[in-house]
This record gives sequence, C-alpha cells and structure tokens, in this order.
Amino acid sequence: MVGRRFDAAGELGNAFRVLSDRWTLALPTAIASLVIGAIIFFVIGAVLVSGGAALVLGHTGAALAALEAGATGVALAIGLIALVSTFAHAMVMAAAHEAWADRDPDYSAAFRLTMNRFPALVVLAFLNALLFAIPVALSFLVIGIPLLFVVGYFLMYARAAVVVGGEDPISAIGTSFRLASTHVRPSLIAFAGILGAFIVARIVDLFTIHIPGIGLLTSFFVGGATAAYMALVEVRFYELLRDRVPAGEALKER
Repeated sequence: MVGRRFDAAGELGNAFRVLSDRWTLALPTAIASLVIGAIIFFVIGAVLVSGGAALVLGHTGAALAALEAGATGVALAIGLIALVSTFAHAMVMAAAHEAWADRDPDYSAAFRLTMNRFPALVVLAFLNALLFAIPVALSFLVIGIPLLFVVGYFLMYARAAVVVGGEDPISAIGTSFRLASTHVRPSLIAFAGILGAFIVARIVDLFTIHIPGIGLLTSFFVGGATAAYMALVEVRFYELLRDRVPAGEALKER
C-alpha cells in the first residue's frame, strides 16, 4: 500500500499553523534548548576559554593540560546534550501526534510514552551516530559533505517510527529508508523544511550563544520553536506516508 496523495509543501505551512495554535508543543524542546545552551556556555565554553587563554599567553603546555583535563567533562556534556535533545524531541513527537489529529496534546501521556520509548531512542541515536561516522570522517573531502545530507535524508523518519510507530531501532531505520526512497518528492520537501529550521536555529545560535543571557533566551525561544517544528514535520510526513497505523489513532505504550 502506498501513502495517500497530499500537498507536501502545504503541510510545511500547516506545521507552522499547528505550532502557533498549540504553542505549548514547543515547551519541551524550548526547555531542552535552554539546558543545552547552558551546558555549551558553562561547560564546553569554560574548557575552550581556559585553554585558549593559556595559549594566547604563550603557555602551550598549560593550554594542552587544560584541554586534556576538560576532555572528560566535554565528553560527558556532549552525551548529556544528546540525551536531553532526544527526550525532548520524542516528547514533542508524541504530543504532535495528538495535535495533528486535532486533539489537545496530553503531555502527561506524552511523557509516559517517551519514557517507554526512550531506551529504543537511545539505541537509535547510537546507530545513527555510527551511520553518520563515515561521512563525518570524510567531511574534509568534498564527498563527505553531501553524504551527510544523504544519510540525514534517509534517517529522517526513524525517530517517528520509534515514537509513533512503536518500532525497534533497526526496524525504524529500515522503515525510514523505505519511506524516503519510495516517496521521494514529498520526502525531499519534508527534508527541506527540517533542514531549513535546523539552519535557522544554528545561525541564531552562532550569533548569540556567546552573549550572556541573550544566548540562553534565544536558545529557549528560537531553539525550542524550530526543534518543535522539525518534530511536527517528521511526525506528519511519517503518518501520511506510512501504511501501518492510521493517522489520528491514539498511541499505545507498548
């Protein structure tokens, strides 16, 4: 069975409408963006500043020591960022399923569902990281950069397949690849919307993250809204293209 026909470009606009009508959908990702911004500024930033300051003063040994000492903290910070982002994104996805069905999101149910799906989402994040490892390693070559986009395109439905479809991580990757390869035109439009929201968030971060207070505020509002929009688009296109569970059906904790 193939997904029903729909206006893919129009659905990107509908995602904005749903988000503006039910702006609380952005709260989980907004809080996560605030936490992530604080981690980057206070943890990772502190390590880079201390190492950079020592290097500027000509103390190369001290700079290397500072970076080495902070390596563990940075690694833990990156892991925490991944966990916080994964949980918040999944919670918005669970709530977005209800919003797209024109029901008020039940955030307590979304939280319980996210807790239920979280182990699978962590495994999925690890598998995704492995799949991205090759294009990242090749990023210093011209071929590495387009490969990043190709991998991202084929994996864009995987999280929705876990959260909404209740699939295991490996099956979710297979489902995402199948949907993206058999429904190319709507998937490319969805990917363009997701990528556009991601780029907007990163540009804002680039110019504001180093500004005390302002950086955290933009992380909360802009980061939260763009991440929620990305989750809405992922869920909507996954539900329109899949052929297993009818869109609008209540999710089960399984």
